[in-house]
Amino acid sequence: MCSLEQKKVQILMSTYNGEKYLREQIDSILNQDYPEISLLIRDDGSTDGTVDILKEYAQKYRDIDYYVGENLGVQNSFFDLMKRADKRAYYYAFADQDDVWLPGKIKRAIELLEREDEKKDKRKPLLYGGRVTYASENLEYTKEMIFHNRKDPGLGNALVENIFIGCTEVFNKELLQLVILHIPKCEILHDWWLYLSASCFGSVIYDQNSYLFYRQHLNNQVGIQNSWIKHWIVRKKRFGKRKNTLSDQAWEFIRVYGTQYEKYKIVAMVAEYKKDIKSRCYISRSGQIYRQQRIDDIIYRILFLLGVL
Repeated sequence: MCSLEQKKVQILMSTYNGEKYLREQIDSILNQDYPEISLLIRDDGSTDGTVDILKEYAQKYRDIDYYVGENLGVQNSFFDLMKRADKRAYYYAFADQDDVWLPGKIKRAIELLEREDEKKDKRKPLLYGGRVTYASENLEYTKEMIFHNRKDPGLGNALVENIFIGCTEVFNKELLQLVILHIPKCEILHDWWLYLSASCFGSVIYDQNSYLFYRQHLNNQVGIQNSWIKHWIVRKKRFGKRKNTLSDQAWEFIRVYGTQYEKYKIVAMVAEYKKDIKSRCYISRSGQIYRQQRIDDIIYRILFLLGVL
């Protein structure tokens, strides 16, 4: 196995009208203490000065490349980046345009991925992700994620919950190659699809430590919740958007990957759970399907019984 210093990591970043924070984020990536990092950026049709900033950095640093595409939206922009990624790299990572990475982010991820890789007889898809530190727009206020995982991550969790935030994800070439051959057609986020794919066909690593400031502002999907009430209000709104999607998501996984793999029955359990009351009762009692937070787990078991997921 080649040494850490020789294992190139390519960072994949999607930008869209991100001129306000983009320089700070790129600088934080350039300041990582890992020796072999390159940055590939796809602009998703910006109308501000984002592309000018990308051009400036690409001219200044030989390890930064960018290209401009049509507006595809976040998930498809990242899938496009994966298709265009440098196949000579050993590992890959996603980056948002407005976060700030802390020192050691990539080094820590690679160390854990290497440790997991050494356990295998042959290389399998591997995914690393972790916690984030929420930060205010000007980074003056920071707050650690509220929740800790109750159980180990795995396919039974990935089918009903995404705990891997894209900006924390680092993954190996095997997972990249697997996913670009099996890109979903339905509306599912790139980071969730990686969690599903890696937990089904390889291994996942969740780091309880945080190595980035996850900047919150008006254009962000997730905000810092200072109280349990606000937290649950936001979660209720998110659930409204995801209603009736989990079974569709599982069916898409079966359409893309087929049925000939060891963990197919777990996927089928979610895909087919609405077919009769017996199936709904079975999944609501099953220990194979689980959410990380206990109250979530109870609520979702009731919702499975009602057939609304």
